[in-house]
Amino acid sequence: MKACLFALLLHASALQGWAADPETFVSADADRVYTLDPAAIYDRQSFSVALNIYEPLVAFGSEGAKPSLVPFLSAEVPSVENGLLSKDGLTYSFPIRKDVRFHHGGELTPEDVRYSLLRFLLRDPEGGPAGILLKPILGVYSTRDENGALVVRYSDAAQAVRVEGDKVVIQLRSPYAPFLSIIASWPLVTSKSWAAAHGDWDGEEAAWQAFNNQDFRKSYLSSHANGTGPFMLDASSASANLVVLKRHEAYWRGPARLKTVVLRQIDSELARLSLLQTGDADHASLSRASLGDIAGSGAMVLDDLPGSAIGPAFFFTFEADPKDNPALGSGRLDGEGIPPDFFKDPDVRRGFACAFDYELFLNTALRGKGERAEGPLPLKSFGLSAGSPPCGHDRAKAEQHLQKAWAGLLWRKGFKAEAAYNANDPAAHAAAENLSAGLRAIRPSFSLTPKPFWKSTLEKEALRHRLPVFISGFEADYPDLHSYAFSLLHSAGFFPKAQRYSNPAADAIVDEARRSPDDSARAKAYGELQALYKKDLPQVYLYAPVNFKALRTGISGAQPAHGRLDPFTLHNALYFYRIRKD
Repeated sequence: MKACLFALLLHASALQGWAADPETFVSADADRVYTLDPAAIYDRQSFSVALNIYEPLVAFGSEGAKPSLVPFLSAEVPSVENGLLSKDGLTYSFPIRKDVRFHHGGELTPEDVRYSLLRFLLRDPEGGPAGILLKPILGVYSTRDENGALVVRYSDAAQAVRVEGDKVVIQLRSPYAPFLSIIASWPLVTSKSWAAAHGDWDGEEAAWQAFNNQDFRKSYLSSHANGTGPFMLDASSASANLVVLKRHEAYWRGPARLKTVVLRQIDSELARLSLLQTGDADHASLSRASLGDIAGSGAMVLDDLPGSAIGPAFFFTFEADPKDNPALGSGRLDGEGIPPDFFKDPDVRRGFACAFDYELFLNTALRGKGERAEGPLPLKSFGLSAGSPPCGHDRAKAEQHLQKAWAGLLWRKGFKAEAAYNANDPAAHAAAENLSAGLRAIRPSFSLTPKPFWKSTLEKEALRHRLPVFISGFEADYPDLHSYAFSLLHSAGFFPKAQRYSNPAADAIVDEARRSPDDSARAKAYGELQALYKKDLPQVYLYAPVNFKALRTGISGAQPAHGRLDPFTLHNALYFYRIRKD
């Protein structure tokens, strides 16, 4: 107890006094910022911070029933009508806005935009975001094959992304329905001369291969930033668990109301709650379990916010790495472990799915707020008809599947394995305990032990195929069903690669849907994909959580401008340009 109290006092003293300033916003966050390199960011916290530093070419508007796009760093949104989009849907021209200044001086030019796009495509760190633009622009999901050999040429990339006068022209390999949604969702434009002056890639062909798949920790841009956004990084005040943003006084849309933003990563939810209650933080990352404790403390909850999350969910690895892997126990189905291909048996996957108590999880971990997920595609959120989940809590069905699994050997021998989850996610921990208890209730020899990991380690170990079953959340990279379909069911997506799951039929549906310009044809394809998921069941989805924000009273501008998905609502991020303290 003394140690816990000391930790609380330490966190409070580190932030004390900041929040009292009406021009300073303090956020107590659960996750740290891993990198601010716009070509490497692929985690929620880093992306949420980068949204305030870097900017996209176009943005999502707030008018109309259907998501609209408005100009941003591009002075116009390409369309066939204005002549900036070719009739075949392959050539997009973006006239770059003038009089936009970078944080560290210099005006934005078309060459900066071109460089930033090429840098995003060609750096391509393992497990990074490059694939979302590589596929539409160069026709591949990665710059490297499975053996690490390069499969793209600089000349092809340089021809596909080029400058013509005051415009940046992007040439696609084939029509790509969600392309503008991707461009609107990724703030990636930085200064070419500034990056090169600090040892980064100079944008020329001679050096690009050494730059490809570079460790993000070796990049100057990982801990330094130079964007055009409303806030700039105060690198002199940064540390492993602290990010300080300063107002960009020369911001092209006018300076923000806030002068300083302080983001402090704190592992303890109790500490984050305490800082919000005492007024030493203006915002705190909390689970729903803590919301009842903020009543009457000068704090408030903005609830029922739009979001794209569909986790936590269980991901089964079809062929785990067996070498010195404690998660597999003995590595055999002998009552002391599981074989590496344990989850290839569909009856194991279905038995696990039916053993989970969904209602208990909803009422305890989510405090009753959430909607049961039909599968990986949130069809209802996009106005499409949704079906029923593949399985509910059904002990009898769970027993039937588990008795059949491995030709009866599983039932006779039992098993021991580990379920990995994010240590900073109480809902994921609750899900792991729920499944563990459900399996043990069916048969005491079924032992699934919850194993906590830090988020970055969890992702790394998943990609190394070291985790036979892991629990993770997912939020779309951009507000289009293709983001879910590709990342969760296509063999080149992050999760299927981690799971070693591949279904050629799923790949074909995903690829066809992203090429189609017809909304009804895409909707039909995604319905077929969801049905295929239910047949394979490579993952088990629980509930789509409801977003909320826990803030001090007197904070305004944190409510989303509209009820649709965009890069801010996708990640429940705070856009500090709109926020003020009264």
